Amino acid sequence: MPHILFLGSLDAAAIQLAADLLHATHTVTFSTRSSPADVVIGVLNSRADLESWPLDAQPWLAWNRTDEGALTAAAYQAGALAVLPAALSPATLRQTIENNLARLHQPSATAALPRAERAYQRADPIVLEHDVVVEVLNGIVALRATHYDGAEVLLSLCGPGHTLVYHPADSCNLQLAAHTDTRVRLKPWEQAVRAPEFAEQLRARLQQMEAWAAIQARPYLDQRVLGLLSLLAEQFGEPHPEGTLVNVRLTHAQLASAASATRATITRTLGDLKTRGHLLTQGAGEAERFIIRQREASTHRR
Repeated sequence: MPHILFLGSLDAAAIQLAADLLHATHTVTFSTRSSPADVVIGVLNSRADLESWPLDAQPWLAWNRTDEGALTAAAYQAGALAVLPAALSPATLRQTIENNLARLHQPSATAALPRAERAYQRADPIVLEHDVVVEVLNGIVALRATHYDGAEVLLSLCGPGHTLVYHPADSCNLQLAAHTDTRVRLKPWEQAVRAPEFAEQLRARLQQMEAWAAIQARPYLDQRVLGLLSLLAEQFGEPHPEGTLVNVRLTHAQLASAASATRATITRTLGDLKTRGHLLTQGAGEAERFIIRQREASTHRR
């Protein structure tokens, strides 16, 4: 049974989180000073907390209750595996802690990574802070919006070389998650903006966002589906005798969330596109991939 130590001054939110973790059959203890545990959750209210916690010898997560950028940067410099923003929902907090516990029990997956890099397994949430820039090194990261009714909209898929920045907690309800097993590099904003390639990376990201928005605004579902798959073919496409193979796994539900449709409607639309000769599929299940016929691959912006 994993042992989680809460370190620092606890407010009502921290006490509730600890209670939730207890219900999940974890051992939870509280202290104002470091002691052995599988993972430590440091409740950060000031830099003085960091100075009083000798945490070099064990893994720990910081929960920045102030959301101050300087405190987030200091926590990373002190060796935090992740810094959790104050405004995270209870469910996301619990899931992030569970994911980090799982990774800690698989040391071979992350032991070789430099401190500035992080590895995520498929479906892991990726929590960013406002002063951290993330570059995708390998794998694919999904950007999603969650509506108040729980419905999700897929807004983009970002592959190696893409740069992502923090979006504040607001009514947009944007979330990042690992679409595949993913490795990313973290940089403080002040360092990232001085890199000569940063402006070009931001321009590429902006162009990608504009392209997704334009495709998602198309009036007809078959146009949206073909357009989205063509965009993905530009990012993840590989030559195929029939056109371009989109080498990323997309379920019908995920495609429906990107195209503003139901899964059943997407399934019918995909069947119609195949019948009309615009689209092919290859493989089944996790190995299923879409193939954009050659004449469609370069027409998504028309």
